[in-house]
Amino acid sequence: MALDFGQTARQMMSAMGNLSTTARSRRQRFADTLDRALAITPDDAAQRTASAANRPFIAARTGPEGLLDTIPPSPAPPDWTAVSVDGSHIDVDRHLPLRCYLINLGGCAITYGANPDCQFFSEPTLATGDADLYLRPDDGSNAETPVSGALLGALRTVREVERMADAVEAAPPTMPVLALLDGTLAFWDIQRGNYPRYVVEILVNGRLRTALARLREASRSRRPVALAAYTSRPQTTEVAGAVRACLCVSNPVECTRRCSARRSDLAQCDSAAGFDDRELFDALLEPGHRSPLYQTGRRASHFALDLAVGAEWSRFYYVNGGTEVARVEVPDWVAEDPDLLALSHAMLAKQCELGLGYPVVISEAHEQAVVSGRDREEFRKLTLMLMEQNGLPTPESAKTFSKRLPWA
Repeated sequence: MALDFGQTARQMMSAMGNLSTTARSRRQRFADTLDRALAITPDDAAQRTASAANRPFIAARTGPEGLLDTIPPSPAPPDWTAVSVDGSHIDVDRHLPLRCYLINLGGCAITYGANPDCQFFSEPTLATGDADLYLRPDDGSNAETPVSGALLGALRTVREVERMADAVEAAPPTMPVLALLDGTLAFWDIQRGNYPRYVVEILVNGRLRTALARLREASRSRRPVALAAYTSRPQTTEVAGAVRACLCVSNPVECTRRCSARRSDLAQCDSAAGFDDRELFDALLEPGHRSPLYQTGRRASHFALDLAVGAEWSRFYYVNGGTEVARVEVPDWVAEDPDLLALSHAMLAKQCELGLGYPVVISEAHEQAVVSGRDREEFRKLTLMLMEQNGLPTPESAKTFSKRLPWA
């Protein structure tokens, strides 16, 4: 039976009146919160957010640049290169007779200046053997973890960083490089998976750290390399949480008892609750400008940033690309070098300007990497055809068969 749009429309119309009243109140609270937050000094913000990890909401830790500000970009250098690598994959399909997966890496390297150039690549890799389909420890035990689902996503992410290192090392050696990943440096697929220790050892210590070390070394020994991860339309609330921590004078113990992620019994805190970071910087940042640099309140990737086990801070800022506010995460060697941070901001702002609000190089890398729905269907047909040509059995699941021949 189809959705009854008559009933749905009546319920939606009833909800609209309440939403309008709530929106007016929210706009007033937001304006008041912004005014009060802008008056907080950098020293006060740093002091009040130092213990933010003990509060029931996620709050970033601020630095010398303060709580809220708008920082304009410097001019981009006359000669520079932007590099990006993205990936897509076709997961193991239990309805196919062949157990396999495919990872497709796509990338783009654009050189600007006196000798402009543009290079594209698209590199599919098919995995069919046990050595690729399972991760196994080096201790000789029979333990193994199948590579599929979230773990395949984690492996793809590692390969993206490895391929990024290749692309940066192949870039012109005499000019700075902006190396952009689409997403985050936190590598959540690895952290959220609760995998056996040997999986982390293989993917993180064996491969990811090595690739990140190559990127860091490229910046030290050849020319500036600014690695960054770019998240379009983020839904994070860490800076908004820092604003709450700065405006509410309660201690963390009282805050834990009386506050939650979105509201509070304390008037000072509740009036500043319920906002997200993008709202703050939509109101503050002009096109090309960035926010101050923050340290994340999430227990994010010490893998990516090469921090000690248990460290919980990574660095990020927000930038107005011209049509939207994006979150940009940077590794420690960028965050701790003011000149490199300014250079990365300048190159990123120019990328967004050239891409009409979104970095050109990420967009082009995505186009090289994407695996469409039609590609997936053709991949399935190719698999079955080649198995038949080689005299291999090709039974499909009853579920797949029923989808192609519906009863009604």
